[in-house]
Amino acid sequence: MKTKIFAISQGYFRTLSRASLSLEMQINTWLNTNPGIKIIDIKQSSCGGGSLEPSKTIVSIWYEPEV
Repeated sequence: MKTKIFAISQGYFRTLSRASLSLEMQINTWLNTNPGIKIIDIKQSSCGGGSLEPSKTIVSIWYEPEV
């Protein structure tokens, strides 16, 4: 089993919808270039920015590679 991790930081001036769209495009591009994989599990984690830290979102995908 392997893991692919995608992460994005929203930054101070980046809206949630733009960050989500960017992350979605990264994941879909990876899935399109790996059509033979078998997805085992997907987890998502987010942490809000503190007073000086931007928000971050991480998506982890566990998969079996193409045989």
